[in-house]
Amino acid sequence: MKFKNLQSFLSLEILGGLLLLIATIFALLLKNSPYGQHYMNFLSVEMGIKIGAWELFKPSLLWINDGLIAIFFFAIGLELKKEFVQGEFKTLSNITLPLIAAIGGIVVPALIFCAINFNDTYVLKGWAIPTATDTAFALVILAMLKQRIPSSLKIFLVSLAIFDDVGAILIIAIFYTGELSTLAFFVAFCCIVGLFLLNRLGNERKSFYYILGALLWLSVLKSGVHATLAGIITALFIPVYTKNNHALLEEIEHGLKFWIAFIILPLFAFANAGVDLSKIEFHMLFSGVSMGIFLGLFVGKQLGVFGFAYMAIKFKLVKLPKDANFKQLYGVCILTGIGFTMSFFIDALAYEVSDIFNFVDNFAILLASLASGVFGYFYLRFIK
Repeated sequence: MKFKNLQSFLSLEILGGLLLLIATIFALLLKNSPYGQHYMNFLSVEMGIKIGAWELFKPSLLWINDGLIAIFFFAIGLELKKEFVQGEFKTLSNITLPLIAAIGGIVVPALIFCAINFNDTYVLKGWAIPTATDTAFALVILAMLKQRIPSSLKIFLVSLAIFDDVGAILIIAIFYTGELSTLAFFVAFCCIVGLFLLNRLGNERKSFYYILGALLWLSVLKSGVHATLAGIITALFIPVYTKNNHALLEEIEHGLKFWIAFIILPLFAFANAGVDLSKIEFHMLFSGVSMGIFLGLFVGKQLGVFGFAYMAIKFKLVKLPKDANFKQLYGVCILTGIGFTMSFFIDALAYEVSDIFNFVDNFAILLASLASGVFGYFYLRFIK
């Protein structure tokens, strides 16, 4: 990732992160105000389409969590393909450290959550909640530190986040899948074949990819597998360059950045961060689900990411990022405990958008993300 491109990317992520923060605060204030019912009514509005006997109707919350977030994963897929074809991930040495660190950041938090809740099968459905990282918020913290952190660690964080998101996609596809529909799978297969043919023929029309991608999303949604998978599958068939040397992937990715950073993710945060604080009692903060999420994110993420990275460096599998030391690397690893949007998303899948825990699970995500952000900032601010 070239430095100029990195700076542009970070600037967009930072602005998007600030908007995420505003959307989160607004959701919390609105939910706990006299207008809280209006907030819930907005999330419950049924919307959809009907064609003859076929119909698809969902509340606005699920359109956001199943529909708009699929576009976010589509953007992740585009970034992943670009990095593997012509970016940082072309060489094995650049992949190894963030990949190993990302694995640690998934395994250790999951183990902590499971160890705390091993005797409750329902709560255990949320084992993947503390495995996620919200890159936008983490990059906002790094931006506040200005020149104290070398650019190599910013690249490390962005690269780790990409693998982290791929891990989340695999977890969703494997562990959060409902009853399967053979017909829907057949339609999805036909869409994938169509995308493959478009790629091989060097098609330059974005609309063709969008149409097949939308059909793939619908079929995957009806198949029982979570619809976000359609986003990343579609992205992998977008050619980096067409036969006429048209940078199609980069064009699509550039066009999505504004919508992802300023519309989709803030709207997702607004829809999912509305925690009803009046229902949370103090003793509930020490329940299994709350402690599993909090300790998994705040303790597990930093220990898993740093521990795996440290061992890989010490065993000479990889090198420490350029101009960085272990203290700085650990500080960046603390920031990976900011789960936020992705943790909310997995929480909604695990517990089926239920408030069975009286929002204590959502509140634990907020607390852990806040603790990771504040601790990470002050640690990086004062270490040498």
